[in-house]
Amino acid sequence: MANAVMGYKQSSFPTKLAAISGIALLIFIILPFVFGDFQLSLMSKLLLFGSLGISLDLVWGFTGILSFAHGVFFTLGGYASAYYLKLNLSAASNTYGGELPDFMVWNGLETLPWFIAPLKYFPIALVATVAVPALFAYILGYFIFRSKVSGVYITIITLAISSALTTFFVSQQAYTGGTNGITDVSKLSFLGSPIPPIGLYFLILAFTVFVLALSWWLTQSNLGLILRSINENEKRIAFLGYDVAQFKIFIWTLSAALAGMAGGLFVPLNQFISPVYLAVAFGTQVVIWVAIGGRGTLVGPLLAAILLGQVQNYAEKVTQDWQLVIGILLLVVVLFIPNGLMSLLPKQLSLANLSKPKLLKTPDAVKN
Repeated sequence: MANAVMGYKQSSFPTKLAAISGIALLIFIILPFVFGDFQLSLMSKLLLFGSLGISLDLVWGFTGILSFAHGVFFTLGGYASAYYLKLNLSAASNTYGGELPDFMVWNGLETLPWFIAPLKYFPIALVATVAVPALFAYILGYFIFRSKVSGVYITIITLAISSALTTFFVSQQAYTGGTNGITDVSKLSFLGSPIPPIGLYFLILAFTVFVLALSWWLTQSNLGLILRSINENEKRIAFLGYDVAQFKIFIWTLSAALAGMAGGLFVPLNQFISPVYLAVAFGTQVVIWVAIGGRGTLVGPLLAAILLGQVQNYAEKVTQDWQLVIGILLLVVVLFIPNGLMSLLPKQLSLANLSKPKLLKTPDAVKN
């Protein structure tokens, strides 16, 4: 049985997957030259949300850990990026003509807090965008998984963390901007020149491809097979001698780092970040993208985020009750397509099947 868990058959070069991925990438490269400014900005945001959905799919779809805290990781990365852009806003563009951010002046601060000041420098801010959510996730995951908390209790803890941090960030107006968050930030620049919207789009597209490729590679490896095995039968994997908590902590932390990077790119795109992305409502949206797209498919959450974002965009033009439209769509998927939209594809074209490593059937595995 141990051989069956550790080994997997090395498949030949995935030509179908490469062909489908190449065509999809070509379409996304062409899109910005067809779209207007609004659709370009919207698609950039939806690609980031799709990347966030992929990060959740790693822990929920593959490892069986349902989390509502990925909005938290996304927002922590976003705040690190927002501080950098706000602190590098020129004095002429600042509300009060000084270096201190306007929301700090409103709340009576006279000097920049020591823990925010280093974020004025790009290398530190870049590291913080990844490290802050990853470190927070590691500490949280260490206590959760080493304590052998599992199932619905993890979900409850992540809901509580999301609610508590939302309240905390709103209450700390002098440091976080309160309910309004951090707004009116500077544009992201490269060599002193602001990056145009189409440049941001391609930067976000490259990040999305990176997240998708990294996730696919991980799930093709022995690590991915062990994560699936933990999801299916955690006790048996522990009995075979694997440190289940260690694997959970690793994928949980990596997932948070990817979510933080998505949040870091969200700020220069939308020019703000606020505690609304910490809230349970946004964390629930991420769960919905994964559920509708298909757990354990990687590309499913990306497609679901884009689809639901476009549905919301057009529904808002027709009715103020656009959330009802999204709710009905979710209900249809849950009732009639429980495995998500990706399950509608023919098996020979399903990326979900192409992304699953195959067990190496050894004599020992067959006997057991």
